[in-house]
Amino acid sequence: MMENAIQLIGQYACGKRVALAVSGGEDSMALLHVFLSCAKEYRITFFVVNVNHGIRKNAAHDSEFVENYCKERGVEFFGTCVDIPARCKQSGRGEECEAHFARKEIFAELLQARRADVVVTAHHMRDNAETVLLHLFRGCGLKGLSGMDVLSRDGIFRPFLRTSKEEICAYVQANAISYVVDETNADSDYDRNYIRHEILPKIRDRFPAAERAICRTAGFAREAAKAVDEGLRRDAFSVQDGAVSLREEYLSAPYIFAALEKLGKTTDVYATAVERVQMLKDCKPCARADLGDGIVAAREYGAVTFYRARESAQLAVPFAAENFPQRIAAFDGLILVVDFAAPPYFPKAKDTLVFCADCLPQDCVWRTRREGDRFTPYGGGTRKLKEYFIDKKVPRRLRDSVPLLCCHDRVLVIAGREISDDVKVTKDSKRVLSLRAIAYSEEND
Repeated sequence: MMENAIQLIGQYACGKRVALAVSGGEDSMALLHVFLSCAKEYRITFFVVNVNHGIRKNAAHDSEFVENYCKERGVEFFGTCVDIPARCKQSGRGEECEAHFARKEIFAELLQARRADVVVTAHHMRDNAETVLLHLFRGCGLKGLSGMDVLSRDGIFRPFLRTSKEEICAYVQANAISYVVDETNADSDYDRNYIRHEILPKIRDRFPAAERAICRTAGFAREAAKAVDEGLRRDAFSVQDGAVSLREEYLSAPYIFAALEKLGKTTDVYATAVERVQMLKDCKPCARADLGDGIVAAREYGAVTFYRARESAQLAVPFAAENFPQRIAAFDGLILVVDFAAPPYFPKAKDTLVFCADCLPQDCVWRTRREGDRFTPYGGGTRKLKEYFIDKKVPRRLRDSVPLLCCHDRVLVIAGREISDDVKVTKDSKRVLSLRAIAYSEEND
């Protein structure tokens, strides 16, 4: 029994430190039992991870059951609690979805902290079939049809993925493995449970091998998705400022999925998101679409740009033209480096601006833009700052993060871009300042 699972464990977990995700249910307790039986043979060091989602009244009891089981067998136990109902109120997502994201965050932290080489879950063949159907019913691309992988790129290992639910149940019975029952597993209000209890049984009645066939098709879809990715034009994308831009002539589903993947969104991308993105092509410039999970798509000058939404900056730092050099921490990971400039005053470096310190009013501050800001470009007339940003094709998503040297509503310096005609350097300038806006990572290289 469990030949497929043990073979995969030998292939992917041999000699590694492993974190086992154990809820106390039948599948995860079978997983723990399998690792207890084969860890020594494959030189595996493992510990158990248990997440209490704070949803069910019996959740604490189930966590205690797992902890006691581990203590009796000398297995290291790591338990953590997450308030999923509170997170749902904040995110607007359902409990099922929010719990999924919470677990992913916990697993990622374990891997990033190098507490484990891989995180192992008890997902099996039926789980995979349910995932494929869930994605299909919501509308998805090839990656959605691909379901789960035995070893995903984010370090999740699923040794039961080629094992049937019936085989796991038989293993539990044969080895008299104790487990707890999650009462919410019977609640068909959850989408996955509805597929599990209402849809799949009817499919299996007519097509007994359906689960295996669905999983096999998922494997074909994964291979097809890889082939499609290899055929995509690389010049259709550009990555800058933490965002991914896709040229408008490539707004087809495979390119949209690929752009979102470059942003780090690899799962739960559905047809509605693709439609929202494609509709932007016929909208006015700077039109935006909310794709969910904090991701926004915006039409920007011949492209659609995907980025993660963030709160506007509230930068406000008083500036006095003395005590140089100065380093000012600005929003979005920038450092403003200000120092006296030496003649010749006009630098060759594109990232450096020079301006007259003697022309600065007394009450200047570094801040981000506000309604009513006005700017007089070098050699030009006064205009609204918003109009300047539009003419210079500064994306709307970046405008709130540009550091500005201001006096009330007068913008005197736009860091990294231009100075106002009000502070230009002339032959009469006695104190001249230089300004560089550099990334924090560059400052620490």
